[in-house]
Amino acid sequence: MTTRIWKFWAAAAALALLATGVPASAQQDPPARVARLSQPDAGVQWSGADGHWQAADANWPFTGGDRIRVAAGSRAELHAGAHALRIQGPAELSIDALDDDDLRLTLQQGSLNLRVRDMAPDERIELNTQNLALLVDRPGEFRIDAEPGSTRVAARTGTATLYGDNGESATLAPAQQARYVGRNLTAIAVEGAGPRDTLDQWAADRSLAEDQSASAQYLSREMLGYQELDAHGEWSSTAEYGTVWYPRTTIAGWAPYRHGQWRWVSPWGWTWFDDARWGFAPFHYGRWVQIGPRWAWVPGPRGPRPVYAPALVGFAGTLAPRPPGFGRYRTPGSDWVPLAPGQPWRPGFNANPRYEDRVNRGLPPPDPLRNSMRERPPGPIIATPAPGFQGGRAEQERRERWQREQEWQQQQRRQQLQDQSRNDMHQRHEQIRQEQLQRADQARRQQQAMQDQQQRQMQQLRQQQDQQQRQMQDQQQRQQQDAQRQQQDAQRQHERFMRDQQRDQMERRQDRPQPPRAAPSEDRRQPPGDRGGRVGNRD
Repeated sequence: MTTRIWKFWAAAAALALLATGVPASAQQDPPARVARLSQPDAGVQWSGADGHWQAADANWPFTGGDRIRVAAGSRAELHAGAHALRIQGPAELSIDALDDDDLRLTLQQGSLNLRVRDMAPDERIELNTQNLALLVDRPGEFRIDAEPGSTRVAARTGTATLYGDNGESATLAPAQQARYVGRNLTAIAVEGAGPRDTLDQWAADRSLAEDQSASAQYLSREMLGYQELDAHGEWSSTAEYGTVWYPRTTIAGWAPYRHGQWRWVSPWGWTWFDDARWGFAPFHYGRWVQIGPRWAWVPGPRGPRPVYAPALVGFAGTLAPRPPGFGRYRTPGSDWVPLAPGQPWRPGFNANPRYEDRVNRGLPPPDPLRNSMRERPPGPIIATPAPGFQGGRAEQERRERWQREQEWQQQQRRQQLQDQSRNDMHQRHEQIRQEQLQRADQARRQQQAMQDQQQRQMQQLRQQQDQQQRQMQDQQQRQQQDAQRQQQDAQRQHERFMRDQQRDQMERRQDRPQPPRAAPSEDRRQPPGDRGGRVGNRD
């Protein structure tokens, strides 16, 4: 037992030593904004700066240097402030920078749906792939698919600027998508955004649920985990603390910061992880107070972007062992108590006063007439095991029961994923079949159109041939008729000419005097019988 404890402390000390390479006064404060893994599947892993991959836990705070890997068929949802990152595997995403002003990501592979709800005036949101860099200009919904050798980007709403290696740039307009190859921003296809696939539809459903969240009426959307509060409690208005939230629990004597565990998270140090799924916002923002028999969470006034804290408690009791070289981190005590409204939080490391002021911003001013002990919630100090220490048998049984519930939930999620995968595959097959039928029908229509066009062309050709033939026949008939008319005209002219000749001859004969007729000779005056009778006596 002691060996395991000291191994735990030694690992924390090693991480602290890595952060103490420079004097404490020169060390940077932890970032005020983190990313929360709000929807992990069984196939989601994460790795810190050490490169050690491990199963992802819900409500784990991510910061710059962390990486997330999503297996094929799995999905993951992260929130960085009001921005939602929804990933579909196989995918790998790196958080290169995450603070008040910058959110810089690198998508090595896979598909990412990015919803930028709102942007601060000086905020920069950048996403890099192997081909390009996308810089968000206006809030909206963006889709990025990193594939080997190419990247597809789409904007359903909002605008972004794309950059290549040599300073090339292009604007991604709303309802537009493009695919790029190489690193010089070479676009091979620019078209409309197209219909939503399963990832985009899932993202749209999640975004719609966030838009309809009742807790968003009382909390800033920059406060991580507000979506989980709707189904696990109710809001109420009080005269002293304003609007408060009461959790619904089935545990008798429930109290905050009692049912969970302490885990070391760099760069904040000891961080509280509550067993409840909704246990992110109420344990990293705001304060707790006991009103009557119930505990209420007081988020404070809804103002600017809230600042993340690892655990808003005050430590007391015996200090835990302090390993050598623990660096800037102070050793917490063995007991802790939730901070009440008005009580400032003191980090467990040497922080800049400005950082403490930001974390405690919005608290009411202290009342000099009120005893400081009364500012603590009524009841005894919560004396659960100190960080890194193991509790008793009841605590062990509770953790085993919680572990069994987690395993059962993981089995249920895996079954849901398998069912979803089968449904997606069936939908994909049905989509492919419909696409094939559409292509075949389109091919038939094109073939029928070509045949109809050919028939129309043949009909037009026959009509042209018939028309030409009729024209030729008409022309031949006209020529024959012209020839006949010419022949008839010639014949009439000839007949007229002959008649004119005959008439002229007749007229000439009538006009010429006739010679007198001579008296017939004696021989000719004799009767023919006499000439015959003297034929033989002529000599």
